[in-house]
Amino acid sequence: MQGKRRHREKIIKSYEAKRKKRIMQSIQNNGKKNAGTQKKLNAYSFTGLGIGGIIGSGFFLGSAISIRQAGPSVLLAFLVCGLLFSQVLGAITSISVNRPVTGSFKVYAEQFLGKYFGFLTGWILFCSSILTLASEAVAGGIFLRYWFPNVPLAPLSCLVILLVIFVNRLNTEDFGLIESGMAAVKILSVLFFAAAGFCFLASNGVTAKPFPFRDLQTFFPTGIDGFLQSMLVVIFTYAGVSTIAMATSKVGSPQKDLPKATVMVTAGTILIYVCSAFLIVCIINWNSVNTGVSPMVQALDRMNLGWASSIMNAVIFVAALSVMIGSYFGSVQVLASLAEAKEAPAVFGRTTPDGFFRNAWAFTGMLALLVAAVSFLLSAKLFNYLISASSFFTFYNWTINLILYRRWLRFRREDEKFLSPLIFGKTGAYVTQGFLAFLAVSSLFVKDFRIGFYTAALICLLISIAYLFRKRRAALNHPEQVK
Repeated sequence: MQGKRRHREKIIKSYEAKRKKRIMQSIQNNGKKNAGTQKKLNAYSFTGLGIGGIIGSGFFLGSAISIRQAGPSVLLAFLVCGLLFSQVLGAITSISVNRPVTGSFKVYAEQFLGKYFGFLTGWILFCSSILTLASEAVAGGIFLRYWFPNVPLAPLSCLVILLVIFVNRLNTEDFGLIESGMAAVKILSVLFFAAAGFCFLASNGVTAKPFPFRDLQTFFPTGIDGFLQSMLVVIFTYAGVSTIAMATSKVGSPQKDLPKATVMVTAGTILIYVCSAFLIVCIINWNSVNTGVSPMVQALDRMNLGWASSIMNAVIFVAALSVMIGSYFGSVQVLASLAEAKEAPAVFGRTTPDGFFRNAWAFTGMLALLVAAVSFLLSAKLFNYLISASSFFTFYNWTINLILYRRWLRFRREDEKFLSPLIFGKTGAYVTQGFLAFLAVSSLFVKDFRIGFYTAALICLLISIAYLFRKRRAALNHPEQVK
């Protein structure tokens, strides 16, 4: 056992030495010596980025599906998934504060689990981010058609992507301020909804229909099966943890800002989800929720505030835009990290004098536009299968995060003392990992999720084949470097 541990420590030290050498070469060749002048995120702008990357149209629209599946017990689903989310965020933050790097846990996967997992994790992150960009762009186009019904969907969706590309060209501080502003719009809209909802309930909302929490049968109207199925949807409303992880290297004072920011992100997100779900199931019957319309809009109509529907549509559009901005930012960071590790063309690792990955930024934008355009040529159902595949990537990413946390605890250096207050140590990592495995297996009993699993497996297979070809070519060109 001691021999294996010393061998692993030797591998880690060797990896760090090689990585530092690549960074120094990159500084000399690409002008990264001026990257320190690039403005950094503080705790509050990072919180805005985090909430903006998590709360998107998937919550404002997708929550209708989970409510129909679980009824009032959807509140418990949001709480449980929020707890799982906190453990994953705490795990990756614990490592990121001690080892801030571009590309975050893609780099950690290679460092602690080997080159294959680093390669696989990096490209899965990139592919899932592109799929998220495309799906949110289509959703954003649909929201814009609320005001421009005569304009085709395709150009509106492409216009949304172009706007996201422009925002991501701004410097880090402006980018963080925009994300914080969008997060503020979401939070203010939820506060308005909460105030209106509680006022309505205080008058006659509760007596208008049976109270949904009077007994267990009313709380679990679809049984445990319905509750578990809702969790398969709810957990993906927290999937933006990848975006948060990608942004940790951009925080100016990680030891000071990250712990405070992650706690604010976690508490704020869970509170928003639970309060909103509580009001919805109290104001309208859970089995009458229309899955094609935001349940918040339906609740506002029930409160005779139909005039607010246009405002809420604008908020939902901002939510989609915010998720896209965060996903785009994460995609660029991952692609740059892949290039630094020589797992993507080196051109994507080059920067401008102010530290901006211009080539990775441009390629990500072109690819997002291409995937969005192709989505209009595919059948709606086929494209939905591609998007559902990204759901399984969430299971993979979260599980990898927890495994990396446990490996880091085992091999961390003496100076790496920071531990996030969010995660309950190794016990929290093991329990969360087991629960995620249980949910992943449960999802295979749902047809649409099962097809999404096959699609995700196919993408992983293609990435693995690419890795084998890359390894074989490296063995032929540099046999002395391949062990």
